[in-house]
Amino acid sequence: MSQACKILQASAKNIDLCVDLLRDEAVVGVPTETVYGLAGNALNDVSLQKIFEVKGRPMLDPLIVHFSSIEQAEIHAEFNERARALAAQFWPGALTLVLPKKDTISDLVTAALPSVAVRVPEHLIFRSLLERLDFPLAAPSANPFGYVSPTLAEHVVATLGDRILAVIDGGACKHGVESTIVDLRDPDAPKILRPGPLSAEQLGIQDAKMELKQSSNKLAQAAPGMLTQHYSPNTPITLFGHDEQPSNVQKSEAVLYNTKPAGKVAENTFWLSEGGDLTEIAHNLFMLIQKLDVRDYTQLKVERAEHVDIGIAVNDRLSRAAAK
Repeated sequence: MSQACKILQASAKNIDLCVDLLRDEAVVGVPTETVYGLAGNALNDVSLQKIFEVKGRPMLDPLIVHFSSIEQAEIHAEFNERARALAAQFWPGALTLVLPKKDTISDLVTAALPSVAVRVPEHLIFRSLLERLDFPLAAPSANPFGYVSPTLAEHVVATLGDRILAVIDGGACKHGVESTIVDLRDPDAPKILRPGPLSAEQLGIQDAKMELKQSSNKLAQAAPGMLTQHYSPNTPITLFGHDEQPSNVQKSEAVLYNTKPAGKVAENTFWLSEGGDLTEIAHNLFMLIQKLDVRDYTQLKVERAEHVDIGIAVNDRLSRAAAK
């Protein structure tokens, strides 16, 4: 694979270069506090088509639109009082709201649904781009559709290096999993469509039970990240319970624990956190899976996280990554 994509340091000159590329209907890799995004003009159908083509993403999977402020978001989405309250408390940050869309938003963004997913990001580099542009940015994860999300600029180059011109290096992503998505189309019946860094308890929302449904893969999605099989490495993943041990581990298989095991560990044993911290587990999850996926393991056996707080998001990503 020839790699034309350049990793750009986050200098003022390089940020201006990416601003020019985005104005010219190109797409570029950008860092966010969640995962790296593939950004393009959210109000331009040529740019939007490029996002879908570069990722190989089906049109039934909508895009999140990113804004510099809640005021900018309100130009393109119909906010209710509950949405304004959550935005005031958690924006900028890892919260995406699904709301009725206005006519300014293309059906390409929304899988032809009358709703749109909107967010004001926290990452300073991403914000600097948005503040220099007179349009919002659609930015799904910067990787081929269905693959493990990128949390380093190097991940973007490794998978999309022959398809885009540049990615801005913002270091390792703070959270390491995608934003929490809250459906507020009916403010009296809010639902969490995708768990993320912000928990239901933090948001003050009763989380609806989340189920993986095979049939949903053929229907337009209300929000990204809801397809049954997603976030999947090339190496097959099987899961084992939190605080349990995998069975029948072969030397050709990698075992991935939440916490560093006590005593001597085998060469095919890895862990996401020295002490089992859930924030650290989430931060390292995709990064370590990407690292192991380029080795010669025949299978990755991964421990589920404790099912609380951001551990719920970790388990959601693992369940979809392991789905057949």
